[in-house]
Amino acid sequence: MTWTTATSVIPVRLIDASLSAGVRLDVTWPAIWAGGVVTSLLFFGSIVAHEAAHTVVAVRTGIPVRSIRLFIFGGLAEMGREPDRPGQEFLITVVGPLTSAALGGLFLALGDQLDAASIPAVTARWLGEMNLALAVFNMLPGFPLDGGRILRSIVWAVTGDVVRGTRVASFVGSALGAALMAFGLIQFLLLGGAVQSLWTGVIGWFLWSAARGGYRDAILRQQLHRYRVRDLVRPETGAVPGDGSVQEFIERGLYHDRFGLRPVLDSAGKLIGMLEGDDVRDVPLEERLYTVLRDIARPVDLMAVVAPDDQLSVVIDKAYETDRRLFFVVEEGRVLGTVDTVDVVNTLRARKR
Repeated sequence: MTWTTATSVIPVRLIDASLSAGVRLDVTWPAIWAGGVVTSLLFFGSIVAHEAAHTVVAVRTGIPVRSIRLFIFGGLAEMGREPDRPGQEFLITVVGPLTSAALGGLFLALGDQLDAASIPAVTARWLGEMNLALAVFNMLPGFPLDGGRILRSIVWAVTGDVVRGTRVASFVGSALGAALMAFGLIQFLLLGGAVQSLWTGVIGWFLWSAARGGYRDAILRQQLHRYRVRDLVRPETGAVPGDGSVQEFIERGLYHDRFGLRPVLDSAGKLIGMLEGDDVRDVPLEERLYTVLRDIARPVDLMAVVAPDDQLSVVIDKAYETDRRLFFVVEEGRVLGTVDTVDVVNTLRARKR
């Protein structure tokens, strides 16, 4: 839910909620709008709590989370990679709807304790109903909803095949999306209400599109598991010697090329650190001739390093988490080369032909 939609719609929803409950609010419009703003903040917080629950369990089970995004249909926790096990996905997923259901129950219980004709009571009841509706809607067994991910984890656990689990959950999600689009069309043709039918159709299209995209991503990940980093390694690394001077580095123009981050090697060719252009430019002019690169090198960034026997999915996961394109291939401390995510994409495209 976007901020502007929440703050503009909820005051009207408060009036609707009070009328449907047979309650007349004897308050002024400024008070209603103030209540609407507070309600929007609480509803915004409810969605954040739902996604934060996913995030906490994901991090506790070893999956990094990049961000939580809120949009008009709800929220999305962007994870650095997919779950490794069906049980892991089940736990990460189910906690979201459970959080919404718990919040719904708490808000409804709070509403029962307040004066029925007051804005706080109407607000609490509305928030309770919306959180319960959010929990129920997310538990619909269609990918990529939480219920679809739970269905995928169950099929995955039974069959041992994550692609088959995704296929089943995506089919259900596509069917659910198509049904919502058809229902929206029926609403428009037979029942009127263009706005309501439009929203139903848009949500249906969103689910249908996301379900199909989720299945394509699963097939892509399966293909990534078939290749190793050593299949695509490039020999050039941009490595620099640790005993080289900062002045020489600058004179060779190495601080503004495509590598950006460079491995720093000792005399035996072992990786001892990494260097960026800013690290060199920060050295005072009078010290550049006598300062060697190993003295200003950063510790090895493990997120910029992959092993030759890693699957290509490791490269994609790290690229998604760090926004890097180029990764260093390191084996027993030696830099063998680099792997470029563009090469990964081109390999997959060539296989589809």
